[in-house]
Amino acid sequence: MASLTVVCAVTFLAQRLWRENGLRSLQALNEPRVQLVANAVRAEINRQDHLPVVLSSDPDVQQALAHPDDAALREKLNDKLRLISHEADTRSLYIVNPSGQVFATNDADKPDPQLGRNLSRRPYFRTAVEAGRSAFLGVEPASDRVRYYVAHAIGDRPLLGVAVVRIEFDTIEADWERAGEDVLVTDQRGTVFLASDASFKYRPLNTARQPPPSQRNAVTGQYPEHHKDPINFVVLEQRGDGQIIRVETGEGERSFLYQSAALPEFGWTVHRLSDLSTIETDRRDGAIIGATLSILAISGLFYLRQRQQALVAARKAGVELSNEVANRTRELRATNEALHLEVEERRRTEAQLRDTQNSLVQAGKLAALGQMSAAIAHEINQPLAAIRTFVASTKIYSSRGDAGKVAANLDLINSLAERMANITSHLKTFARKSDPGKTEAVDVERAVQGAMLLIESQIRLAGVTIETSIPHHVFVRGYAVQLEQVIVNLLQNAMHAVAHAEKPAIRLDVTASDTTVCITVTDNGSGIPKEHLDQIFDPFFTTKAIGKGLGLGLSISYGIVRDFNGEIRAVNRAEGGAEMIIELPRYHPESAMLHA
Repeated sequence: MASLTVVCAVTFLAQRLWRENGLRSLQALNEPRVQLVANAVRAEINRQDHLPVVLSSDPDVQQALAHPDDAALREKLNDKLRLISHEADTRSLYIVNPSGQVFATNDADKPDPQLGRNLSRRPYFRTAVEAGRSAFLGVEPASDRVRYYVAHAIGDRPLLGVAVVRIEFDTIEADWERAGEDVLVTDQRGTVFLASDASFKYRPLNTARQPPPSQRNAVTGQYPEHHKDPINFVVLEQRGDGQIIRVETGEGERSFLYQSAALPEFGWTVHRLSDLSTIETDRRDGAIIGATLSILAISGLFYLRQRQQALVAARKAGVELSNEVANRTRELRATNEALHLEVEERRRTEAQLRDTQNSLVQAGKLAALGQMSAAIAHEINQPLAAIRTFVASTKIYSSRGDAGKVAANLDLINSLAERMANITSHLKTFARKSDPGKTEAVDVERAVQGAMLLIESQIRLAGVTIETSIPHHVFVRGYAVQLEQVIVNLLQNAMHAVAHAEKPAIRLDVTASDTTVCITVTDNGSGIPKEHLDQIFDPFFTTKAIGKGLGLGLSISYGIVRDFNGEIRAVNRAEGGAEMIIELPRYHPESAMLHA
């Protein structure tokens, strides 16, 4: 309840403060604007009211009035008035003869000129004739608009005529309306004759600054009779030279800041009304700001109080947390030690796994060598038998002294020995256990040639035709011996698949793009049973008879290809047979040298 009382009090004071500041600003802005309006009215009159005096002394005017029957002088005077009216931006300028008829005018050439009209009953004419000069404010019947007439007698004795200028305020009123100004101008009797709002015109204004109706000497017929309902300004608040008033308008009752300025030389008063809608907005904003600030202040106090309570609770919780942290730290330390032991155990397990994998690869190579042993023995026995034959014949040729035959036999023996040396050297390299930590640039063409050399005798014994298509200078990154092992495994599996084919044939193709090397081995065998396609790369899976294979060849090949960051898959060909596809990332040795 106390908080609500504080909020209400601050809101009230804030809206009062904002309203007061807004009214002061509006009043300060309104004072010079009232003077600007008054000066505009004064300037409009002052720039034209001297014209009758000038014309009364003009020789052309006096001469034309002295000879009223001279049409040329009158026409000359009309032209002169037209020129003066144009240069002075005057709406109506005319000369009246002593009898009250318009003698010359600036609009003589227009459809409805003033020329010839009888103005003898007009107050400004009669006063000028009697007093020599006059000024009159009235409504022009033709337009129902206020006009200010300034007249001056021409000649003294005898009177030649009267010069008259009609001053209009239509432009000033239009400017007020366009600018959204609320302006009234009252005459010396307090009647509104100029207004930005037409509903106020020709009505008496009841304010403390105007004489009461009983003291006003109204001139009958000066303004239209149907606009006589008074305008009542109800003063709500006095503010120095200004007032807050309420007045009935065409839009209902409205409140304004009211200020006025006198035009004493004419007996007129300028009244300016400033709309208070912005002040109401300021007051509402002040109320919102005051309420917001008070709520924030109260909220801040509540926050500080809760903060203090929270700090006390935090200190208590801090002690409890410290104890909990100490307990958890001990638990984490024990867990960390156990995790460290587990990591070490995992490292040892991974090392054992790598050794096992290397051993498995080596076992696969040895198994492949075992499968090739009979063919390799045959491949070596043939050159050995030939060497024995050539040695026997060489002895005969030597005893005969046939040196040419001896040299030819020795060359044949040497070539056979080199062939056996190449086979044994490659077998030694193939059988060596590779170091998985050091990769190298592997020439795919040389790897295929090495694999073909290892199983060349098997191919010949099996009677299989192997076609190859290998581009030059295609490299991958890995281990040459392992790639040879993969190719040997695939070719051996292909030879086993075509063992019962009528015309066994195997094709090995190597294709390369800028990023990938593709090695395919196809055969014309019976293909792979569909139910085995997803199992052929599993360890120890084989369709061969017992004793003909361990089921490790494709599993080892799968692991090697994955180590090369590649992929291997098997598909059945539509025309029959199987196709093994290896895709490896291509390696560009020249690019590596540039970046080295």
